[in-house]
Amino acid sequence: MSEQPQALSPAVTVLAVGDIMLVLGMTRLLRQHGADYPFQQVRPFLTRADVLLGNLEAPFTTRNEPTPYKSISSVRARRDYILRADPRWAQALVTAGFDVVGLANNHMMDYREGGLFDTLSTLDRLGIACAGAGKSLDEARRPAIVERKGMRLALLSYSCILPIGSVATRTRAGIAPARGAGTEEMIRADLRAAREQSDLVIVSIHWGKQLALYPDRFQQRLGRSLIDWGADVVIGHHPHVLQGIEVYRRKVIAYSLGDFVNLSSRPETAAVQIGVRHPHEIDSLSVIPLRLRAGQLLYADRRTWMATLNRLRSLCAQWGTRVCPFGGITLR
Repeated sequence: MSEQPQALSPAVTVLAVGDIMLVLGMTRLLRQHGADYPFQQVRPFLTRADVLLGNLEAPFTTRNEPTPYKSISSVRARRDYILRADPRWAQALVTAGFDVVGLANNHMMDYREGGLFDTLSTLDRLGIACAGAGKSLDEARRPAIVERKGMRLALLSYSCILPIGSVATRTRAGIAPARGAGTEEMIRADLRAAREQSDLVIVSIHWGKQLALYPDRFQQRLGRSLIDWGADVVIGHHPHVLQGIEVYRRKVIAYSLGDFVNLSSRPETAAVQIGVRHPHEIDSLSVIPLRLRAGQLLYADRRTWMATLNRLRSLCAQWGTRVCPFGGITLR
């Protein structure tokens, strides 16, 4: 008779969100209203979670030496961006209750190694764990471990969007890649190791096409592979819009949760809430619609709630994901 997995007591709640962009037009609002402004209205909801995680889309730095690898003409034409956030705004993550963030994305190296080192130092000072970037590839691959109520959560972070000069090597700082020669073997090994030292493995991954409503075939293949290799949850970002959520082998692939904080014309965003009672088993799954107005997160009113869930049902239809009126998602 097989041994039953030991239950975590009490159950642990993990809240995962999308892109955190304290940059560009947000800067004026933060100067005007303070660092707490983006999360002020929904802080009680965010801080209820045992673990809150998201994708930090830009380095915290005041350096003035941007990457030389992004085309000036593309930046001027707004086909590309070089981003940084003032370290003063990092306190907003603490106030909101963030425990851990992923750093593997196409903007983390926008201000070279120095910008990354400033970010790592800022997060360390504030007690926020991070994964996906470091002073070497070994460091970038290292999982962030968060312990809550007897549960050990491991976060790994990778990017499929790889600007020139952004990828970490054995001797160079950068981000952890999710494509390229030897990447599959590397990620397999990372997931194996993370699974052995944790009760829940989450992969934060930067992928897909901006503003695309549906994940492409590469995303779907890679998302399922990550689960097959040992991940319990895959949280995607980069499209800056909501994409669907797939339940695969009773695990979760959220292809994109959209912008969580950004001064954007797209008000729709959402958080995914995951309940865990046993190691590497998801007990409950739900999506919580929110809305962005003038760079500030707000609770969804009834109309927004229903509209977001209806759209999510359409986005999930290809996988048969069932979303109930209260946001619960059937695990099967």
